[in-house]
Amino acid sequence: MESLVMYLLKANVVMSILFLFYVLLLRNDKSFKQNRFYLLFSLVLSLFLPLLPELSSPHFEPIQRQITTANPLNGLYTTIGNSQMITNHVNNAYVVVNQGFTRPSLIQILTGVYLLISTVLLVRSIIKVLKISILIKNTDKQFIDGIYYCAFDGTAPFSFFNYLVINKELFTDSELRQIIVHENVHIRQSHSIDILFVELVHAILWINPLLLYLKRCIKLNHEYIADHEVISSGVDKKNYQLSVLYNSLKVSQVYQLTNLYSSSKIKLRIKMMNLKKSPNPNAYKYAFVLLLVAANYLLINPLSASGLHKNAIETTQNFKKFEGYYAMKGRKGALIQIIATNKSVILKQLWDNRKIDFTATGPLTFSTKENASFTLQFTNDNAGRITQILAFGKDVWVKNDNYHLPVEVKLIAQDLKKFEGYYELKGQKGTFIQISSTSNGLVLKQLWDNEQIDFAAKSSLDFFAKTNPGFTLQFTSDNAGGITQVLAFGKDVWVRNNDGYHAPVEVKLTAQELKKFEGKYEFTEKEGTFIEITSTGNGLVLNQLWDNKQIGFAAASPLDFFAKTAPGFTLQFTGNNSGGITQVLAFGKDVWKKVN
Repeated sequence: MESLVMYLLKANVVMSILFLFYVLLLRNDKSFKQNRFYLLFSLVLSLFLPLLPELSSPHFEPIQRQITTANPLNGLYTTIGNSQMITNHVNNAYVVVNQGFTRPSLIQILTGVYLLISTVLLVRSIIKVLKISILIKNTDKQFIDGIYYCAFDGTAPFSFFNYLVINKELFTDSELRQIIVHENVHIRQSHSIDILFVELVHAILWINPLLLYLKRCIKLNHEYIADHEVISSGVDKKNYQLSVLYNSLKVSQVYQLTNLYSSSKIKLRIKMMNLKKSPNPNAYKYAFVLLLVAANYLLINPLSASGLHKNAIETTQNFKKFEGYYAMKGRKGALIQIIATNKSVILKQLWDNRKIDFTATGPLTFSTKENASFTLQFTNDNAGRITQILAFGKDVWVKNDNYHLPVEVKLIAQDLKKFEGYYELKGQKGTFIQISSTSNGLVLKQLWDNEQIDFAAKSSLDFFAKTNPGFTLQFTSDNAGGITQVLAFGKDVWVRNNDGYHAPVEVKLTAQELKKFEGKYEFTEKEGTFIEITSTGNGLVLNQLWDNKQIGFAAASPLDFFAKTAPGFTLQFTGNNSGGITQVLAFGKDVWKKVN
């Protein structure tokens, strides 16, 4: 969506600049054929110039990674139990219940409205063409010298491709000859193609108000060309002007997609007929167009301009001042490192060690070669010291000159042993992690998906993830030295609860007992969101109707079930006095009411 919006913005900028040049310098010039080419060229350029690649990057490969994920472990450590989701483990992935019902963003809504209006305009143009085609089909035709002369008495004279529609009874022989010469010019020079093309462009770039004026200028220039050809054929200028003026008063029905002999703007046409051609050549105006095209290209692709000077930037820029560690504002433990080279800066994501290369586009701005919109904007203080980065235009990373990578310390096996046990997420009953010790440190196991993360000690109570030093565990002990809880990632408290966790044991229920759970269930917090439960010989199957993913469950009791692949994912059914099922509590949090 964003790329479409950017394309439309660039296309409208190009068209506006080129058309304003026409209005200011070319509109009153008698070089009608050159002006026709220029106006069409402006439209073509508006459509295709934004699609051209930048000079510094011959191919667009939008970067698929971004440094500011909500969780630096990129999914290994997940805070579960969001009130709007049912979390389940299918192929080691959590599935959000409203995945298929994501509310569209404002930009998606506006883009949809824009495309809808474009479609309406396109359909309207097609209908106009069909109306003209039907009209022509119902006329008596005469084919002479490549042109169909169509007799019809319900409209003003007009031409459409190689069809000339005219009521000969309304005009004198002299007027008829002038009209035929005039319309022949439109036909021979294929002016109808111009009109259809500008209608197509209007359907794409309709939001630009200048386009309506440009459409009128193209049609008016067609009339200038035809008027000039008629007068050049030997027709008396004054008589012709009077004929045009007189016949404009006889116009009844007109068709917008046609070339009209007696069109509007009569005053402008007569003024242009009487205008003397300038003795000075105007080639310089059209030569200036080349500079205008280049300026447009550099305007809509700013990296192209900066790329021409990148060597100068690289040789004068002191990249060393950008080096250091940066912490994400509002997200404790999320860290990146900036490393300087002689030609660029490298961003290193400390949670996965991925590196992204950035080249300078200005004294304090950088972007990737793959995607010009992925930028780093540095901020400095009055002394010139770098203080922070704005990444991707939205996320702030504050420079931390006091940060140092943690140094691993060795703890003996007995010291590590005391951390072992089960820990329950505070405020989220039933959500557990398990911590076990090894000879090198600790292992955190997420019991909802069995993912494991290795930790090394940096003090007697503090640990850091080996793959991401920003992901920490800070244990708390009581007066006797026993571990009571752990603060994970600087925000989530897990309380030690060895007695609270018990691995579920499967019990066997009969087919009749399982049958009563079958049916469709609706999410109480999101109307129209359903799951369906069916029974098998071994348990239950939950089918998410928004994506058709299925999860198998085994019984832990007559009303309680656990997911076979993720025992932490539970279903707790509620029955009525007659034994019928009324609802199910999924994952200890989300209520689904039975609807059939």
